[in-house]
Amino acid sequence: MDYSQIPVLLTLAFGLGLLHSLDADHIMAVSNLASGRRGIKSNIQFCLRWAGGHGLTLFVVGLFVFVLGVSLPEALSLYAERVVAAILILIGLYVLYDVWRRRIHIHFHQHDDLPSHAHWHSHAKQNSHQHSHTALFVGMLHGLAGSAPLLAIIPVTMSRQPMVGFMYLIIFSLGVIVAMLVFGGLLGYFSNLVILYSEKIFRLIRSILGIGAIGVGSVMLVGTLA
Repeated sequence: MDYSQIPVLLTLAFGLGLLHSLDADHIMAVSNLASGRRGIKSNIQFCLRWAGGHGLTLFVVGLFVFVLGVSLPEALSLYAERVVAAILILIGLYVLYDVWRRRIHIHFHQHDDLPSHAHWHSHAKQNSHQHSHTALFVGMLHGLAGSAPLLAIIPVTMSRQPMVGFMYLIIFSLGVIVAMLVFGGLLGYFSNLVILYSEKIFRLIRSILGIGAIGVGSVMLVGTLA
């Protein structure tokens, strides 16, 4: 491979990483899983855990391809995509159930001479630690499923240079992380705006996201079984 082509390849990797993170199944999974969280920082951390799981899988695949010289079976990506589809459906169902059981309120308090400020209050307990592991796990599955092997593994395999291959994986994953960083910040920001404006609208949006996840997961599942 001509070394003058490496910057072009790495720039392409970053762009593909940005685009790949915005796939419909990725957005649906992350949006639904993070929709019940509060605050911009919390949403960003959640999205970055998904991106971390995604990148971890790519590095493992890269080790098999470049270091061990082992080609992963094509069926593995297909099975992973089916699992992702099923998980999307389950996530959508869970979000709809969570919207039904959770009643979120904003309580305004004023202490002494301090300005009035708001506190979140929910009638349902949220296990954020468990949900964080869920984001990592779903991200790892997404790393195997869909177009990730095509976008990240095939181009670097063609180069036949392990170091260039790992550089490609790093830049590709960096693109995914940057996109998720921006997406998580925007998701947290607009979630706060919506729920402060109207709890009913916030629940409606979460319900639409849940239905969307079920729809995308169903289409993916039918497509992999056809």
